[in-house]
Amino acid sequence: MHGEGMQLELSCEFAGEKRHFASFIADPTDETLSLELTVPGGSIRISVTQLESLIAVAKKDVHSEAWYDKQLPSGSDG
Repeated sequence: MHGEGMQLELSCEFAGEKRHFASFIADPTDETLSLELTVPGGSIRISVTQLESLIAVAKKDVHSEAWYDKQLPSGSDG
């Protein structure tokens, strides 16, 4: 992580090289925060508020295949 107050950069080491992959950025007009992901050919920006909502839903509703297997009655074809 690296930040200078106006943004916080996230990076990782990949194939022996440090690579920047995302930044948290504050909008200069209203201070709303966004996460900007670096992708081939550009970037994708999502508001932190929207990201927090998505994470809350994922924590509640996203499960592994093993979890779903345990939920099915024994002998069920699903």
